[in-house]
Amino acid sequence: MYLLYNDESGDPGHSGQGDFLILSGLIIHESRWRECFNLIKQLRVNLKTQYGIKRNVKLHANKNIAGRGALWGKRWTFEERIRLFQIVLETISQMPGAKTFSICIHKTASECSTKKPRLIHDIAWTFMLQRFHNFIISQRGGNNTDNGIVFHDTGHDLEIRKLMRKLRVYNWVPSRYGESRNIPLLTLIEDPIPRDSAHSQFLQLVDYIAYCVFRYVTPVKKYIGLTNVYELLKPAILSEASSDNDLGIIYYPKESAKK
Repeated sequence: MYLLYNDESGDPGHSGQGDFLILSGLIIHESRWRECFNLIKQLRVNLKTQYGIKRNVKLHANKNIAGRGALWGKRWTFEERIRLFQIVLETISQMPGAKTFSICIHKTASECSTKKPRLIHDIAWTFMLQRFHNFIISQRGGNNTDNGIVFHDTGHDLEIRKLMRKLRVYNWVPSRYGESRNIPLLTLIEDPIPRDSAHSQFLQLVDYIAYCVFRYVTPVKKYIGLTNVYELLKPAILSEASSDNDLGIIYYPKESAKK
């Protein structure tokens, strides 16, 4: 069984945070879950030693880069905060068999500017679930008949559940020969499972991935050191998820891809 953990950075609204919605995913196989979790446990021990972050305190990328949240109460230098992000992403890159990829929706592009936030959100999740399904199919062979299950941060629970149920029946994919084909996402079982990220260490790590992608595509001067941190994930990046780059970022529209 493959487990997919998802979190977002930005929001689907046109008047919301920035021009982009980022949806990131982290794939873990059930047989390696314990090993990956042990790496997270060691990460939290290291963060307690280096930053005084208690193990039961939630990691939140947007707050932590600003020195708030788990880092509240002490003046951390910008370099120390960047180092925190590096430590987290390096841990993810060391997880055995883990794979990560992200969806980047350019909300203000002409193709999206007239779309309602709900549709923009559905587009991001459709790409995410399709890529997860494709990955599972690519790993099958012989006696491997693995399926997949999805975990996501709470919020939009109903919309995500309805979309996934639909895609298990109707998933029309354009064909290079002109006609669309229906390829139901039959590898995805059960409804997606919403989790409060405060109680899921894996979702907290995906929050860091999503925020680093967000700052990769929309760098800002005060956090310029974050621009290339995402590339620390290269050992774990599912590069085949995207045909446009080797960073596992799927852009919509394609013309929005970072050059």
